[in-house]
Amino acid sequence: MRTGLLTGIALVALGGGAAMAADLRQPSFKAPPPQQFFSWSGLYIGSHTGAAVGQTKTTNVTPYGGFNAGVPLSYELNPVGIFGGGQIGYNWQTGAFVFGAEIDAGYLGARSRILQGDDLVEVKYGGYATFTGRAGLAHDRLLTYVKGGAAVASIKNTAADAPGGVINTTDLSQVRETRWGWTVGTGFEYAIATNWTVKSEYLYMDFGRTRSTNLDGDVFDHKNQLHTWKVGLNYKY
Repeated sequence: MRTGLLTGIALVALGGGAAMAADLRQPSFKAPPPQQFFSWSGLYIGSHTGAAVGQTKTTNVTPYGGFNAGVPLSYELNPVGIFGGGQIGYNWQTGAFVFGAEIDAGYLGARSRILQGDDLVEVKYGGYATFTGRAGLAHDRLLTYVKGGAAVASIKNTAADAPGGVINTTDLSQVRETRWGWTVGTGFEYAIATNWTVKSEYLYMDFGRTRSTNLDGDVFDHKNQLHTWKVGLNYKY
């Protein structure tokens, strides 16, 4: 009987020890979910506004009859304006690299006018568009990029003799064209929400040279360049 009692006590002790060992097992932990990064891939559409500052150089051409000068004369204009418009584009992301294509369109409104003595020169910008590719590096929600491509704008250049501020129609030279050129720039974009991003961007546009002639046969050369800075808001689908 004593032997049976001891055996029972031993079994109870062993059972209790096993239960305590089970209670002391290390808890199991699940691996944390992988970190989710913002994806720049997809279609987006948005709007922008900014400032444009240009440089237009108007020069009379040999035999320098323009401005009734008889000698080479050149005037430099600095058109300034507030502009706005919209953009649509598409991005492809592979790792940290982002490639895309974008179309901007809007109205520039930059203009400048000089009346010096009897010489009048003027430039006015109207509607514009750019067709660019861009490439950048993504740091989660921050994207820095460069872009470049083609630019087009409605530009009006005027050169005339205006004695007393009144334009002489035979000495009026004017050309209004939809001018094609090239553009290059850089910027950054930041995702403020799942589908919304904000951006800041600088673009340089060069529309090359064009010529105009007045009724007297005088020829003028016009070179148009533009610097723009804008901020924008995009919605990504």
